Amino acid sequence: MASPFCGYTISTFTRGIKTLSALLKKAEEHAKENNIPLDEVLNARLVEDMKPLSFQIVTATNTIYKTLARASFVEIPPQQEPDKTYEDLYKRLDRTLAELETVDLAKIASKEGQKFKVPLGNNEFDWTAEDYSVRLAIPNFYFHVVTVYDILRARGVQIGKMDYLSEFTA
Repeated sequence: MASPFCGYTISTFTRGIKTLSALLKKAEEHAKENNIPLDEVLNARLVEDMKPLSFQIVTATNTIYKTLARASFVEIPPQQEPDKTYEDLYKRLDRTLAELETVDLAKIASKEGQKFKVPLGNNEFDWTAEDYSVRLAIPNFYFHVVTVYDILRARGVQIGKMDYLSEFTA
């Protein structure tokens, strides 16, 4: 039997990646239909001191890889830099979905309740996979998914609340 971490966290991440993929497709269509250079949307930011849309997608996927590694008590894979094209981002999203489909749930469940250290700013916290997921990983993941949505709305992409929620409510 899979742990609550596995069921809830894996499902949330899977649905969020599918949401990002759908949003990215709408962004690409919008750019093509309106003769907007494709990289203009990928480099768009909400405000100047925030990271661009491509960074938000990369960080969302990196959050997943960090979470899976920590929950499995394995070394965190190197964090990848932002991709530069829609094709690269689609490949990243597809790879992340494939990774979520092949997670060793038994390995994670066998580690349930064990603590690991997580650096956060100047501090370090001891968390279990369950606490880490609920208190840091999923909120961080949602932040980046919502930021993608917000950047696209601010750029005139015709999306609404259900474009964000549809995968989460399916």
